[in-house]
Amino acid sequence: MTIRTLGGAFLVLVMPAVAQAGGGFYLGASVGLMDADIGGFDEATNAGALLGYEFFNNGPFYISAETGFTTTVSDGDVKVAGVKGDWDIDTRSLHLAARIGDTVYVKVRYGVVWSDVSVDVAGTSSSNSDSSGSWGGALGWNFTQHWAIQADGTLMDSDVTYWNLSLNYRF
Repeated sequence: MTIRTLGGAFLVLVMPAVAQAGGGFYLGASVGLMDADIGGFDEATNAGALLGYEFFNNGPFYISAETGFTTTVSDGDVKVAGVKGDWDIDTRSLHLAARIGDTVYVKVRYGVVWSDVSVDVAGTSSSNSDSSGSWGGALGWNFTQHWAIQADGTLMDSDVTYWNLSLNYRF
């Protein structure tokens, strides 16, 4: 038997058990501050959406894949060389998340984020797109079988953290 055949047999046997153990899809909506750790930059306000799929659970331990995006709803202020302006950031992300706890839970995540940042100072605009590793954590409360509220902090760029509250719905 080849390794490919053994791997295929393993997946056929294990995947139904993993799929059965998972909890399925969930959606979330968030709002919060993009906190830029850059001199002269004040926070921007962003709103976002999250789609997750919980593919494994074992007691109070859960693993899921998440994708999300945020967009700026209120530009942040920026001051460069004494001149005032504004900035905004849009993000897209993919994360693998691990959660422990049922009613009250703690979640950690690691993945990648693509960000688009624009800065406008004195009529001069500059924009940059980048991708980077990302990590974060959350504290949440499942207040019903389907609904949860979550306080979250996620590194969205090497110098920008998204501090937010979200409302999540589990199908």
